[in-house]
Amino acid sequence: MRSLKKTTALLLSFILIISLTSCSGSSSHYSAYVKSLITANYLGRTSEYVKLTGADEGDAEALYLQNVTRLADNLSEYYTLDISGNEELAPAMVDLAKQIYGKAKFTVGETYKDNNIYYVDVSIQPIDILNQTNQEVYEYIENFNDEVAKGTYNNYTKEEYEYEFASGIIGILAGAVSEIEYRDAETVKVRIITSEDTYYIGNEDLRNIDMAILATKVEAATIGDAVED
Repeated sequence: MRSLKKTTALLLSFILIISLTSCSGSSSHYSAYVKSLITANYLGRTSEYVKLTGADEGDAEALYLQNVTRLADNLSEYYTLDISGNEELAPAMVDLAKQIYGKAKFTVGETYKDNNIYYVDVSIQPIDILNQTNQEVYEYIENFNDEVAKGTYNNYTKEEYEYEFASGIIGILAGAVSEIEYRDAETVKVRIITSEDTYYIGNEDLRNIDMAILATKVEAATIGDAVED
């Protein structure tokens, strides 16, 4: 029988530590740097990040691919999808991750100084697709389990069985992307760490940004039989 992993497991797995690229310049660039970093990692637009930091364009694009692949892997783990070796569904999940992160909504404020420390406030509207599709996913799982109990998949190979289940989950998520929902905006206070002629963002603030981009707290569905507590 199929089930979802606990929400807390998903929350922990979404913590990201991004490789940092320090950059030289003055405080007038801090806000632009923060915006370019988020834009590169979640929207895949790397030109401004490359311009401000001097980073290699290939490396910046690789960082974006690493980020969306991480989301794809975490979604697969959360929905218990065994698709890592599937030539069709594995790329489809990465493409879905790109679409989800492509809906990221954020506003980067101006740089300000507090007790001789520079900060930039980032207002983020968390993407709520997990909660948005939760009821439909649970209903799908219950129906799938009913078919399993009936013996519908008895003659399927393991690969065919996993494909059948995973394609349904991916389809539900993909269908929600065009009308994706958001939660109320959250503000992440980002500290700019300076050292001589370089500056960067600390891992804790990067985690906070990442955890705000996609909401991982999911309300319980009304169907209990498909949930594994």
